[in-house]
Amino acid sequence: MGAEQPKRRKHTAAELAAKEKCNPRTVRRYMAVPRAQYLAEAISRAKPWETLGMSRATWYRRGKPAQPSEKP
Repeated sequence: MGAEQPKRRKHTAAELAAKEKCNPRTVRRYMAVPRAQYLAEAISRAKPWETLGMSRATWYRRGKPAQPSEKP
């Protein structure tokens, strides 16, 4: 079961539910990200620290490395 229109919220489910006069659970279900999409975008699934030859803890301590910009 996936969301009808998955996207990031700027407001809480309670705020949107009050505005639309519905249940907050309805709002969460409508705006939820499908599990498959969440897992595809999760950084832990890609494991970029392994390609750099470092541990996960080191990866988070140092922060996400910046991507080199391509110059024409």
